[in-house]
Formats: sequence, structure tokens, C-alpha cells
Amino acid sequence: MVESDSTSDRLHRMLIAELASAGCFRPAMLRCAAYGTFIVACYAAGYAALLTDPHLAVRVLAIAAIAFISVHAGFVAHEAGHGAITRDRRSAALVGQVFHTLLTGLSYSYFQHIHRLHHPHCNDRGRDPDMQSDFVSMYRESALSKTGVGGLISRYQAVLVWVLIGLQGLTLKIDGLRYLLHNPRSTRMDQLFVLLHLALWYVPPVLVLGLQDAVLNYSLMTMLIGFYVGTIFVVNHVGTQVIEPDEPISFFRRELSVTRNLGASRLHDFVFGGINNHIEHHLFPSMPTARLRSARRITRDFCRRHGVPYREMSWLEAAREVTRHFKAMSAFVS
Repeated sequence: MVESDSTSDRLHRMLIAELASAGCFRPAMLRCAAYGTFIVACYAAGYAALLTDPHLAVRVLAIAAIAFISVHAGFVAHEAGHGAITRDRRSAALVGQVFHTLLTGLSYSYFQHIHRLHHPHCNDRGRDPDMQSDFVSMYRESALSKTGVGGLISRYQAVLVWVLIGLQGLTLKIDGLRYLLHNPRSTRMDQLFVLLHLALWYVPPVLVLGLQDAVLNYSLMTMLIGFYVGTIFVVNHVGTQVIEPDEPISFFRRELSVTRNLGASRLHDFVFGGINNHIEHHLFPSMPTARLRSARRITRDFCRRHGVPYREMSWLEAAREVTRHFKAMSAFVS
């Protein structure tokens, strides 16, 4: 166990030095460029297939493929936002706007806003925006305050959360639009790319397929994005330690206590966009995604040598922990 903040800070510096010597902080521009090209090509192929008004099976496959690849576009934007692709802010912002706002329809500036609050305050019940919800309760105080619809959902959230995550794509888009309305001057780039996104999905599709099919395609894509994003992110932190406001805890200790890693295979890396290595991502946010796999092995061995808890499990094990936590919090709903 880590006995003090000074000890944990020293261990953190030692781990950084070990990872640096192994080249884990080196840029991965070629990999990122290839990944981005793959995403754009798959997105374009799926979009073109939909415009041919294909049979039902091909249509469903195309929508599912676009939803899948849209989430991966979000991974690229996420990496750009952390400065893991380029340190040039304008270039990083352009990558984020193209891969997040244009391709997925989710405001990049809004995502950056909430994500910048999440990382330094992960699982802090007073400051982490990901801990706040009007409908589900991730800590005791939240459950105790729930009334009305929020209280009803929180009471059965252990089951309902796995259904409601399908709405996450829609709620993120709506929250992003609200953010643009409240911050019109600082989000002009988002406004432009949101309009381009809507034009992409509602001008040619309506002209070729008709309004009903265009709306149906977009709605199904958004729902599938919600399920994919939800199943990835709900298992990263929920059910781990809840940090109390102003609780004295070092960065190193906090990130290890509130984050869990999922499967370690290359298939897991692909499906989860590399953030199955979530401990390493939170400890070193600016580390290129392509280096997280190597960093995970080094970090795991380092923690074992120094007796530091390190949580890794399968997605199903994590989902069970999440479900148990939501059920436990439900007991506090009045």
C-alpha cells in the first residue's frame, strides 16, 4: 500500500522515468494518421452505401458500421484534445472538430469542457461532471437527494442503466447544443461543423431517400453510438472509490483507486479505442494511445513490485461491479 502522498509522488516520478526510458511518451503520428484515414474511409463507405437505399440487411449493417466508426472518430478527437497527437492547439482543435463535431455530431468544445473537469477531479463527487446526473445515483448523497422521476429511476437503476445508456448519444448531442447556445462567441467553430454535420445527414439523404428514412437512419445511428459509448465508459470508474470534496489524496493514489483496466488483448485495444488501458490513460493523459499497451505492462509490473493496488478485469467482471454499486446506491433513495 502507498503510505503517504510524498511516497506516492516519489513512486509516480519513478514510474514516469521508467516509462520515458521505454519510449512510451514518443509521438505516434504514423499510427494516428493511418487510424484517421481508416475511420474516414469506413465512414464514407457506410454513408455512400446508405444513399443507395439498400435492402434492410445492408442498411442495418451500414448504420451499425457508421455508429461503430463514429465512436472511433471520437477516440481520435479525445486523443487530440489531450495533446497526444500534436502540441499545436490550433491543429489539435481542427482534428477534434473534424473527428468529433463533423463526423459524430457531438460538440468538441463541450466534450473538452466536461473532460477537462473530469480528469483532474476523477470520481470527486463534488467536482467531477461525470458523477452528476439527474436520473442515476453514483454516490450516497446523490441518491438521498433524488425525488420524482430521478428517484424512480435511481431506485431501479441497476437494471435501467443498461437500457438508458442507449440514450447517451442523444443526450450528449443535446447537451452539446445547449453549450453552444450558452457560449456562442467561443464556439463558432463548433457551430459551423454542427451545421455541416446536419447538412451531411439531412440534405443528400432527404433528397435521395426521403425525410422519413433519413430521420430513421440518423436516429438509429445515434442510438447505437449511445450504447457503444455507454458500455465503454460506464465501466471505467463507476463502483470504484468515491472521492470526498477536499479529501487529501495525491494524484497517483487517486487515479489508481478510481480507475480500472479492462481486457489486455489487441482486440480489446481496438474495440475500446485503447482506453481499456484506462489506468495508464488517467495517469498519463498526454501519452499517445498507441503507447498505452506497452505502458500498461510496465505500470502493472511497477505497481506489483511496490505493493500498489492495480485493478484489471474483464468487461463482464467490471459490469457486475458497476451493477452491484448501482444497486447499493438504490437503497439510499427515499
